Amino acid sequence: MSTATAQQATPTTSARAGPRPLTHGPHAQSAEPFGTIDFTSVSKEESYRVLSNAATTTGVALISALPVRPPMAAIQALFARLYADAVLVSRLNATYPKRGVFKNACLAPDASSKIDQKTTIDLSINRLKSIRTLDPTLDQELGKDFQDILNFYTYVENYLLPIVTHATASISGADLKPIHTGTNNHLRLIDYFPSPDPPAPRCGEHRDYNTYMIVFQDGAVGGLELEVDGTWTSIPKNVDAVVTWGWCGAILTNNVVKAAKHRVLKTWPSTERRTTAVVFVAPELNTPLKPMGGLEKGIDDWSREIRDGRMTVGAFKEVIAKKWRRREGNEPGEVIQGEQGREVGAFLKPTQVSS
Repeated sequence: MSTATAQQATPTTSARAGPRPLTHGPHAQSAEPFGTIDFTSVSKEESYRVLSNAATTTGVALISALPVRPPMAAIQALFARLYADAVLVSRLNATYPKRGVFKNACLAPDASSKIDQKTTIDLSINRLKSIRTLDPTLDQELGKDFQDILNFYTYVENYLLPIVTHATASISGADLKPIHTGTNNHLRLIDYFPSPDPPAPRCGEHRDYNTYMIVFQDGAVGGLELEVDGTWTSIPKNVDAVVTWGWCGAILTNNVVKAAKHRVLKTWPSTERRTTAVVFVAPELNTPLKPMGGLEKGIDDWSREIRDGRMTVGAFKEVIAKKWRRREGNEPGEVIQGEQGREVGAFLKPTQVSS
């Protein structure tokens, strides 16, 4: 996000193939079957290789030894301010009335017990422009915590996203950089507040619409699970970050990249707070959503709109977002766990039974 200047020194970027044993939840787990990237040890070329292999096998890669850690204390402090100050929430959401910035539908007294049990803060270039245009003093009033968060996002944009985008482009055989300029990226801060027995998943199972996303974990509380070959696998809590690829990545590469299904069924330990920061990366909204880079052959599985190049990224985003918002309590409609994912799969591949 070109809205703040990262104050950190440029890290050395490198990679390491092969997972390390880690623990999570009530039972010992391994980082298997996911490749692990260590940005302090090997080469950039090796990081491309490990990421590309992960994208085409499980759709998941892990990052350890992240040179710059996300400011989790600042993120938690920002959530605390919003929980305590309804006026500040109102001002923040008024700057982006279309969808809001701070979303806390699950805390409403009449909220369905089936919606995701989390609160979120959504930031993007457009949202930040609106904040600074419509409420010019709000940016500064949100204080140093807010600036630290934006600085971290700038670091991610400058040093991590180019690596993952390049690795994904090497799979497609096409230059993805011109359609990934950053204007359709966004940062989501998520607070899984303490709850000994949440009535619904913290985050219902789904595949993201984006090319890929990076989840930055707090290192203290686990809960993220990925589905691989029909089996749910827990991500250890002390993995610094998790890269997963989404529907746009799968479509652009004609299913060579795997769109990873994931969820947060229940945080572990459940009585402690879990904080994450997620960066979503997607092509420009007006980009035709179809296989490219010589991978167009054999695209009969996709919908006619995708085969003919008549579906844009923006149009697909609106289709899938309505289904997500239902699960998050921001759109009317019944919530059946897993149903939204099946609906999206049927939309994209109407001739197949999607799971």
